[in-house]
Amino acid sequence: MTANAGICRGEFPRGALLVGLFKHLLYMRLSVRTISRGGIPCAFALICALLMDASAAQTFERGVVRITQDGREARLSVEIARNAKARAQGLMGRERLAENAGMLFVYKGDAQRFFWMKNTLIPLSLAFIDKSGEVLEIIHLQPHRPGKRIPSYRSRNKVRRVLEVNQGWFLRNGFGLGARVFLE
Repeated sequence: MTANAGICRGEFPRGALLVGLFKHLLYMRLSVRTISRGGIPCAFALICALLMDASAAQTFERGVVRITQDGREARLSVEIARNAKARAQGLMGRERLAENAGMLFVYKGDAQRFFWMKNTLIPLSLAFIDKSGEVLEIIHLQPHRPGKRIPSYRSRNKVRRVLEVNQGWFLRNGFGLGARVFLE
């Protein structure tokens, strides 16, 4: 899922950077002859920088969350989205998510959070978590179907974190509203 999460997922399309570069090159009217006069090292460095930036955009911090409720406890391996770029990427394009894995969206302040399923291929459950770690709301989302409007979802309460997991994970593992989520 994407974080429309505080920000629209897809706030800056990755391809826009490359399109902008090519438009700039066309505007500068760089020809093959111009590049062959010494621009090849510069062009190569620029392309390498763009490729490194694109791969960095898909790298998430990793961690473990511990979930507790009424004597039950579980741990999930999570990817952590702490910044706008990571939150915008979220789980877009993923074809699967391991059973005991998820993505934790972390924010600096409390606010209502918005999400959508743009380019998200797997059904998800989202837990909206307050600053104390308490699950205030759980919603279930279906993948977006091409040709249909992309629905957006908003938390009812102000929250500081959102945990995305495979749809039904909370129910299958006996967790619901009031569960506590801790980042270890």
